[in-house]
Amino acid sequence: MSVPEHIKFLILKWKKKQLNEVEQKELDDWYDQPLPENLEIDGDEQNTKLKMFNSIQYTLGIREKRSFFLNPLWAGVAAAILIVAGISLYFINNKQTKENMATVHQVESNGSTKRIILPDSSIVWLKKNSKLSFPEDFAKNEREVVLNGEAFFEIAHNKRWPFKIKSGSFTTTVLGTSFNLRSGTGNNEYDIDVLTGKVEVSNNRQDGRNEIYFVQANQSFKALVGKVEQFKEEGKGDKIKTLTSGTQYDMAFDKVPFEEIMLRFEQKFNIKFEGYTGEYNACVITADLTNLSLNKSLQILCSAINANYKIDDNKIKLTGGGCF
Repeated sequence: MSVPEHIKFLILKWKKKQLNEVEQKELDDWYDQPLPENLEIDGDEQNTKLKMFNSIQYTLGIREKRSFFLNPLWAGVAAAILIVAGISLYFINNKQTKENMATVHQVESNGSTKRIILPDSSIVWLKKNSKLSFPEDFAKNEREVVLNGEAFFEIAHNKRWPFKIKSGSFTTTVLGTSFNLRSGTGNNEYDIDVLTGKVEVSNNRQDGRNEIYFVQANQSFKALVGKVEQFKEEGKGDKIKTLTSGTQYDMAFDKVPFEEIMLRFEQKFNIKFEGYTGEYNACVITADLTNLSLNKSLQILCSAINANYKIDDNKIKLTGGGCF
């Protein structure tokens, strides 16, 4: 079974990352067909074969210039090698891509706000009529998710592991922060409100231009307006309450019983306190744990009651300490 000429052409375009959506689908459909048992390369275009052979030389790193006569048989073999190499590379990459896609989680929230804990322990509060896609495990060099709709993010800080959110033509890049993001399918359907930290917003426009904006704490960016604006002091508190409504973002406690704080921890971090029998029921805590990770929050909490903690399989065991 021979490889159709137009498929060879598409493979070469694929290697150069020049395929459009229609061509990519055609190549994918061909890929999903049974694998050919043998490959036949037509031999009527000697110049094309010679160019292919030279391309193989370049790919293999053969830089030395030589003058020689290329036997037509070897030219045909060279052409076959190049096509087979291209097909093999496509098979490998396409297989890896499909395997990665198979591990992607897609979570939709059609009613109330839904809590999602990502592989890096970041927390996403997915709001109604929204969808979030994310992998089983993040890549070593970056964390990336795709959002369609609205969500409030509490991103685990890691300056060496940037977090990216794809939303249509927009890409939001953060290191560690909390913010609310609304996105849609239109070019101007993108609003972000940053509560802590700093984010970079990149808009890859259809005209080829790339617009970049930096949004810091207590600032907003609306694509329709096209600029970064400061939160207005008047009504700022109400704005934050609206953005965080339905979440467990606010973890500021003022003389709150320890057992009530334990319940809040379970609701936010999807954990359970194991083996607790009332040892800390006399403890009252004042602390602001807003936008802190589980470990950091436990460190502060346990230092207040002079206790130790251990986390095992989403279960927390507290030992020692107490209040009298």
